[in-house]
Amino acid sequence: MKMQIADYEVRPGVVPSGEKAVVRIIPRGKHARFDDQVHRQPKGSPFQFAPEVFEPDADIEYKIYFLPMEQSTAPEPMSVCESVLVRPCADGSLEFQHVFSGEQEYKLVIVDSNDRELLRLSIYSLHQDLYGRRAYRGDLHVHSYFSDGREDPMIVAANYRKNGFDFMALTDHHKMYPSRLLLDAYQGVPTGLAMFSGEEVHVPYPSYIHAVNFGGSFSVNEYYESHQEECDAEIAQMAQSIEAPEGTDSLQLAQRIWVAQQIQRGGGLSILVHPHWISNAYNMPDDVTDYLFAHNVYDAFELLGGQSVHENNMQTAFYHDQRAMGRKIAIVGSSDSHGTEPAVYFTWSSTLVFSRGDSFDELTGAIKDYYSVAVEHYPGEEYRVHGPYRYVKYARYLLENYFPRYDELCFEQGRLMKEWACGDEDALATLKSLQGRTDTFANRFFGM
Repeated sequence: MKMQIADYEVRPGVVPSGEKAVVRIIPRGKHARFDDQVHRQPKGSPFQFAPEVFEPDADIEYKIYFLPMEQSTAPEPMSVCESVLVRPCADGSLEFQHVFSGEQEYKLVIVDSNDRELLRLSIYSLHQDLYGRRAYRGDLHVHSYFSDGREDPMIVAANYRKNGFDFMALTDHHKMYPSRLLLDAYQGVPTGLAMFSGEEVHVPYPSYIHAVNFGGSFSVNEYYESHQEECDAEIAQMAQSIEAPEGTDSLQLAQRIWVAQQIQRGGGLSILVHPHWISNAYNMPDDVTDYLFAHNVYDAFELLGGQSVHENNMQTAFYHDQRAMGRKIAIVGSSDSHGTEPAVYFTWSSTLVFSRGDSFDELTGAIKDYYSVAVEHYPGEEYRVHGPYRYVKYARYLLENYFPRYDELCFEQGRLMKEWACGDEDALATLKSLQGRTDTFANRFFGM
């Protein structure tokens, strides 16, 4: 965590563009107060720890410059930026009012009376359609030991919360019932983690189809298996009506369209997953993927969901080509996790959804309306965010300024979820005592 985030909270962290905002810079610890003299002493000064330096200095005054990251040209002097003079509040914080224009990050550059820069913090100004939406981190493609994952679904869910996730769906191969067992297991437990039904769909046979049913009311796998003859006839009839591009298999198109339609019939979010996953060859021919994109067959595309840099690189390149053709594509990032301890793809890819809530309808509605980005984060590397530029720059701000503190709050919830799942009845009472802490912090940050 950056020193600035550890020592100070900018409240709120996002503000509406073009409206007067009241902002407080709150110190986290006595060493960060703005009304004492400790941090203003020269390093190595013999008076650094004299008693008088701990006395509040009500007369000290600071200037805060508002440096717009997208409207300033280096190396112009800071004096060209708008600024405000501020005296510390009784609690050692700084409070000011300002109208931030445009949608962008602003640096809050704090200088002392000698114009010596002391600190740089950040705040983000948003247009109205994005302001009021909270960022939810999720994974829509997760496995447990009910298929080829490693762990009990309850442990999987606990480790997701421990790592700062807000929502997830268990999507085991061929089956939905493990996700329903997970929902039942945590019924009434205040986890802070929104969990949904799900499955990875691999029908019809003998095609090697992969698709994710996120939140559907019934299992497409089970429906096909119990109505195979009827379903095959529907697919064959659909294949005859498809005007497939030359060289494209109309039956394969019909099968993939049928799967998406069945997921949607059950109210689920249909996700086209890892077309460039390599199992002998790529999982899906490019001409098939292109057709599905061109006809908006699936609700969302798993932009990140291959299990290597190579596979994800291929998918992001394909996505950019599709965007260049003018096609709008809703995207998600999913890990396809097969284990959380030790991690098997776990946390490598995730989705950030800018939503007004964490209900199924709110999250999926935001994804369908293109309010989401896919996040890539390999061990030891920086975050990479994919999606429209507007959301990428905002997501990066959040990953640097919001999630480090938010993740700390989630960690304890996830740890207690695992303890409770392993039989510690006392963990439930502690979980209840923590209920609402993450929401309180998030609401402060997002100005809700």
